[in-house]
Amino acid sequence: MHILHISNSYGGTEVYTQLIRSLDKLGVRQTVFVPLNPNNRNRNGNYLIDFAVSDSKIIYSTKLKQYHRYLYGLKIDAIKSEIEKEVDMSKVDLIHAGLFCTDGAVAFELSKIYDIPYIVAVRNTDVNFYYKKMWWKRSYFHAILASSKKIVFISHQYRQAFLKLLYNSKIENLTEKSAVLPNGVNSFYLENRVKYLQNIHSPIRVIYAGAFNKGKNILETLYALESLIKKGYNVEFKAIGKGLKFRREDKDYQEKIENFALGKDWIHLLDSMPKESLRNAFEESDIFIMPSVPETFGIVYLEALSQGLPIIYAKGQGFDGYYEDKDVGFAVNPENTSEFADKIEKIIKDYDRISLNVRELDLYNDFSWEKISEKYFKLYNKIKLDENSFIDIS
Repeated sequence: MHILHISNSYGGTEVYTQLIRSLDKLGVRQTVFVPLNPNNRNRNGNYLIDFAVSDSKIIYSTKLKQYHRYLYGLKIDAIKSEIEKEVDMSKVDLIHAGLFCTDGAVAFELSKIYDIPYIVAVRNTDVNFYYKKMWWKRSYFHAILASSKKIVFISHQYRQAFLKLLYNSKIENLTEKSAVLPNGVNSFYLENRVKYLQNIHSPIRVIYAGAFNKGKNILETLYALESLIKKGYNVEFKAIGKGLKFRREDKDYQEKIENFALGKDWIHLLDSMPKESLRNAFEESDIFIMPSVPETFGIVYLEALSQGLPIIYAKGQGFDGYYEDKDVGFAVNPENTSEFADKIEKIIKDYDRISLNVRELDLYNDFSWEKISEKYFKLYNKIKLDENSFIDIS
């Protein structure tokens, strides 16, 4: 089986790389086509893979120009033409498009020429940029979805929200052909899980890890923690992620965080760090908080859970819905800092029960790339064997 991945986001994080590696272990031949634009060409050559399956490869294309950013149709045509030059389409069994509005459009156009089935993944960029803002292209976007064999979401919240947007689209079997397949967590965290129970520290150690931008609500988290300190709680906060590679930082927002932290010895603002050091920081902490919006998924929640931490996450965003509220932490309104404080306090008061729940999670079966890649492999095979059948990958 030969899968053509079209992914303009490849190289920005290791997420897609983990899926490619896991599929390689299952014997899948893969060609990963990465159309880089002038703004992300620094990703060229990132996350190269030493494939076990012969003839698998990653192709980085730098043909896109700055003007393609504003000319959607020309951009799709340019990527399609480059793929036709670089890939023998007669050898491709299925196309996996990483973003439905761009990569999926290329897959759609290739499918019309070569009669190759394709699946599309729906991400935050699709929902909150292309589909919402490019309203004049919606009939085309609907055609992409209608012709796809499967529509994959990485969270229940995004599936629910997007299907609601598509309510009047008249796409046949839309609900049936959509599925939720989450991102997986790096095996390093699963192999080094914290399984022992520990008492909450004094001071209580709250941690954040990610980019320093406004959507992550770091400053708002500090306001919430300061209110708890005023109530008598002894709290320490560690924010990790300054200078995180391939993440857009908001310098003005970061300056506000740094100004707020001046003279407050309970706040520690740290640079990004390798996963080994980050795991240690999680292990030494008590509660993880990231009320991030928008958030398609949030791998870091899984990394924190693997180290035994109860979590605070944004209501209605990607991670919301994977677990019942109160089981492993709480969902909060990302615009309500008093709710941040209230839910942190609830975790503190019920720490033993919640932290025990976290340690008993079956993260391997739910979120390991090994198990997730097996589901993709099952999906690919079902499409290849019988394109017209209903495809269940549960």
